[in-house]
Amino acid sequence: MMEAMHSTPRYQTVETLHWNAPKYVLVLQHAASAVTQQLTEISKQHPQTVQLMLDSQQDQALAGLLHELETVLQQEKAGVRTVVCGDESFVWTVQQCLVGTGCLDEEISLIADSSSLQNPRKKVYCVHCGHTQHTVKDELCSCEQCQVELLIRSHFSERLGAYMGVCANAHQPMGALSA
Repeated sequence: MMEAMHSTPRYQTVETLHWNAPKYVLVLQHAASAVTQQLTEISKQHPQTVQLMLDSQQDQALAGLLHELETVLQQEKAGVRTVVCGDESFVWTVQQCLVGTGCLDEEISLIADSSSLQNPRKKVYCVHCGHTQHTVKDELCSCEQCQVELLIRSHFSERLGAYMGVCANAHQPMGALSA
């Protein structure tokens, strides 16, 4: 029987990781995090660990990190495991890159950690125009592309790496902008 689909993302913790693979790649968003420091300490016990750290929150830095990750994975043999740690937006962006390079879900561990970030970001997919954007808001945001006021649902698409945003008020879809 198939496992039930989940509509909210599930993450691992440092304590639930199984360190039994021959080689690991750690992809970390921020050095100041206690979870990142835990992972770094554990990785010292596994000499075959490659650690990649995002050096800034700018989009160019993320693109550079993803390119470096792809380069590392192209040089690896089967069996490498990847541990990704950061806010939800970072984790799912890296996860999509990993799947795109051929990694299996079983080879990827995701740890959502936004404890040391002032404004942890999440991705929201507008179901009205198909635009995906980042936000720090939890309940409502305005779509950057179509300006519809979006209610951010708890439904999460692992394929898109984003929460679903639906029109918050069908009678006034543009929110305060149309008033």
